Amino acid sequence: MSTRQFPRDLTRPTPHDARLFRRSSTRFLFFTGLSLLAVIVAALLFIFPIRDYLAQRSSIKTTDREFAALEDANEQLQNDIQRLQTSTGVREAARQELGYLLPGEKRLALLESPAISTVLPESWPFNVVTSILAVRSNEAAQRGAPRPGTLGPLQQP
Repeated sequence: MSTRQFPRDLTRPTPHDARLFRRSSTRFLFFTGLSLLAVIVAALLFIFPIRDYLAQRSSIKTTDREFAALEDANEQLQNDIQRLQTSTGVREAARQELGYLLPGEKRLALLESPAISTVLPESWPFNVVTSILAVRSNEAAQRGAPRPGTLGPLQQP
């Protein structure tokens, strides 16, 4: 075969009896199937791995956040250990957690004051008390801002 005939053989039409597909509908089905196979291979090679990559990336971010929280907790525990290794830290911990007192100290138990209801019944003598409180709170408001605690829990809403 000479080199001049080689390009001519490639461009020459294939005889009808030597063709792979004799009918155009068979050729269309074959190339449609081949295209579908190419799409499936592309999905298996690119789309599914990318989806897994994104899922793993979000999982890594979540794990990093948890790790940072654990590092903070470990740092706080390390600070507590260092504080408790000093005599001041031991004394502080014994005082707070065990209620330890030094010789000569006295314990004072202070309770929070209970919340006082400012809603009083409309009947006597409560209506008189409500009127007195209203007059006093108006006087305090006219004088300017009342001192902290002055009529504070007794003011009407």
